[in-house]
Amino acid sequence: MSANSGETMRQGLVAGVIGFLTVAVVIAVADLSMGRSPLYTSSLLGGILFHGVTDPAGVSVTLGYVLEYTGVHLVVFIAFGVITSSLAALADRGWQLWFVALFFFIFVSFHLVAAVQAFANPVRSVLSEGAIWGAGIAASVMMGLYFLRVHPRIRALQSW
Repeated sequence: MSANSGETMRQGLVAGVIGFLTVAVVIAVADLSMGRSPLYTSSLLGGILFHGVTDPAGVSVTLGYVLEYTGVHLVVFIAFGVITSSLAALADRGWQLWFVALFFFIFVSFHLVAAVQAFANPVRSVLSEGAIWGAGIAASVMMGLYFLRVHPRIRALQSW
């Protein structure tokens, strides 16, 4: 692995953790605002993903459900971070590639949020569509800001 690919992987890992934590905080705040445990949604989604839960009324917060979903959620965000880091490295090569990288970042972000919505369809009554989209958009923005910070050429188009 070259130094550049190692740095790309490191930045992808950091960005993935930033996105993961952003979603976790937004969803926890949404749960608290609805008078539920901040881990309710993670437990519910873990029950859906691993245990076939379809009725949210039957779900209580369990450590197993929370850890199962959190693990998948973290892995997906790290993968998204690595992909985005690769796109940011591509964009560093020239201003023309910045548009390609931005397009794919938006494309992948949108599809990840849409996949979560489709996945959560059976429990739409307890998962706010606004919270799902808000969390996804907030994660994308936070990850994007991180990449703007570590890739100064992206934010300084006039230097190309």
